[in-house]
Amino acid sequence: MSQQADMKDFLDRLLAGMTLEQKIGQLNYPNATAVDTTGVGKSADAPELIRRGQLCGISAGAGQADRRELQRIAVEEGPNGIPLLIGKDCIQRYHTGGPIPLALACSWDMDLIHRVNRMTATEARADGININWAPMLDICYDARWGRMAEGNGELPFLGARIAETIVRAYQGEDNDMARPDRFMATLKHFCGYGLAMAGRDYSAVEASVSTLYRIMEPFRAGIEAGAGAIMVSFNTINDMPATAHVELLQKVLRGRFGFRGLIVTDFAAIDPELVNHGIAEDSRQAAYLAFKAGVNVDLVSEAFLHHLADLVAEGATNPERFRQAYGAYALGPITEADVTQRCHEVLEAKYRLGLFENPYLGLEPERLSAVTYTAQNIALVREAVARSCVLLKNDGVLPLKREGTLAVIGPIADDRIDMQGTWAIDVDPAHSVTLVEGIRNVAGSTVQVIHAKGCNIIDDPSLACRLNMHNANQPSVVIGNPAHLMAEALDAAADADVILLCLGEAKEHAGESSTRIDVQIPLDQRPLFDAIASYAAAAGKPLVLIAMAGRPLALSHELEAVNALIFTGHPGNEAGHGLADVIFGDRAPVGRLAFALPRHTGQLPFRTEALPTGRPITGIGVSLDCDTALDAAGHHVFRKFTTACILETPSTPLFPAGFGLGYTQFAYDAPEISATALQGDDAVLTMKIAVRNTGERAGEDVVQLYLHDKAGKISRPALQLCGFERLKLAPGETHHVEFRIGTDTLRFWHGATLANAVHDWEPGEFVFLIGPDSDRLQSAGVRWYK
Repeated sequence: MSQQADMKDFLDRLLAGMTLEQKIGQLNYPNATAVDTTGVGKSADAPELIRRGQLCGISAGAGQADRRELQRIAVEEGPNGIPLLIGKDCIQRYHTGGPIPLALACSWDMDLIHRVNRMTATEARADGININWAPMLDICYDARWGRMAEGNGELPFLGARIAETIVRAYQGEDNDMARPDRFMATLKHFCGYGLAMAGRDYSAVEASVSTLYRIMEPFRAGIEAGAGAIMVSFNTINDMPATAHVELLQKVLRGRFGFRGLIVTDFAAIDPELVNHGIAEDSRQAAYLAFKAGVNVDLVSEAFLHHLADLVAEGATNPERFRQAYGAYALGPITEADVTQRCHEVLEAKYRLGLFENPYLGLEPERLSAVTYTAQNIALVREAVARSCVLLKNDGVLPLKREGTLAVIGPIADDRIDMQGTWAIDVDPAHSVTLVEGIRNVAGSTVQVIHAKGCNIIDDPSLACRLNMHNANQPSVVIGNPAHLMAEALDAAADADVILLCLGEAKEHAGESSTRIDVQIPLDQRPLFDAIASYAAAAGKPLVLIAMAGRPLALSHELEAVNALIFTGHPGNEAGHGLADVIFGDRAPVGRLAFALPRHTGQLPFRTEALPTGRPITGIGVSLDCDTALDAAGHHVFRKFTTACILETPSTPLFPAGFGLGYTQFAYDAPEISATALQGDDAVLTMKIAVRNTGERAGEDVVQLYLHDKAGKISRPALQLCGFERLKLAPGETHHVEFRIGTDTLRFWHGATLANAVHDWEPGEFVFLIGPDSDRLQSAGVRWYK
């Protein structure tokens, strides 16, 4: 008998002995630790629910010993001996904290991302976590949205490659999760959450069918890699909450994408969320709508537990009353067979995790200590910090020489808490190395390092309280006297040969429910920057800025005043060592932006893969530096335009997606294509380009391939990432990069509704553009016939 048949036989026998109420219990996943880890403030009595067979799993807010005891109760005292799921938000880190996902995405390095997430899975499963509420795959174009920190930027193709990489890192290439170093991936949030209006968390999403399918590409890739679970987003999508969106969950997720795993709500997304959205009158109606949409697991609200049995009974015994209450939805009754199928899917997930064979898999204290904070893990996250930071400007000051006096100034330069970033739930700040500490360790005795805080992260006490919400017993955002802090910073700058400023956001500036109205470095840090920049310019001292944040920042104010600029997402435990390795040249910067950096908040949302406008971006508007002349009638005429309907700033980004500098230079030859005309589904175009390292040290570059469809059934993005390759070249070395392009690259989604959309390609003229970022591109065209 096959393994699949063995599982089906086992689960069928188990289900045959379960009551309806016990099956419903496997769909109930409350906040059952009595520890409020999510902010919803609602907890449940886990032991009692387990003994009644009314609990699918627990949130891993308690310690390992408590989790092991709850698992014992489940298998020894529960009515059917069914083990528990143990879930947590391990956002690409567990105990050993690497860079936040947004930062790690800037590595464009799938091997590195795989290794970091293998480490996460190994550490978390060793603490009993068997299902991870991650990765977050939401594409986002608006840096005001705080949860951008948890995602992979704005490019769906890059996001898709990261999604499949993470799933394989968590679950293994063979998706055998019954191992002590693997756990189940939950792709979230399906879908559109990152398109929240104006970046306001939880706000409504209004998007076209084709746009929604484009931003679902990371989910499709994760599903094809075998992801075991999907978490549905909080938001409405074109007027319908995702949690009750039958078309989205049944027609697209189950149908088009062929997903067969668990569909999980976000926390309390059934009740009160569906009531608050205005599509359900009460918890009972909300439970009905979510179940009919396809939800398996109700996180926190317990609406399924309280109402499903009655809904099943009502549909079977009083069809007229049921029609009166729910007939308008045209979704039909809920049957016991429906509940059995949903329960089967939950039990299958537990079977695949190996929990029926060994319910205590991973709940072994000695294994946890053996795999956590190891020398290998620490070295890995140090490497990740160095490879994910992005050098945006360098006039030659970097790498620094190991000599003289270096002043390291800024409110997060010696802050071991805020450099972790959001969702660092299990990362112990005591294991962290701050920038000041890392620089001292890496620079050695030949460099004198002096430090001054210089300013507060923010000066508002109320906002400081909010930013300390997850570390109230050890607040990191502490407000000092701005004048005293400034004086200390200027004294340090006066004593230094080189000045390094580290400015940016506290960890809770980003994350859930953390929208900002201004994506500049917090303005309370502006006086320090201006004073130090003015002093450095007058004294002729080099000034380096490290901008650290949980979102893309608008850095126009700072750019011209510094000699070098590094952007990094919050880097984690080894922030100090990893950044110091780059600063002193032990490692070259190799990161590339996974998003565009705007010039100004007013440009948001900013989308590299934007649809073309009817009037070209360089052809209208008022230019800030326009060249004017008088015509024959004496009227002023514009000869040059640099903006498109934005009065105060160019419409282009400050730095384009894919951009990043290193400590060497690369030259790109003209691209070559194998044909200018092709025909048929099976035809393949080969595009080649020679890249040469023209500098004096080894370096890495990311060769990026973009697509432009000149004309189609619908307006498509003017530029769309469709391939990339990372190169490592010695000085003087040349490498020929080759992309093989088939009709899969040409396919796009289009249709009037999500359910009837088609995914195909059409003949026409296509332009392929290749280069080191989304701005510096060379092109070649091809006509493709059916």
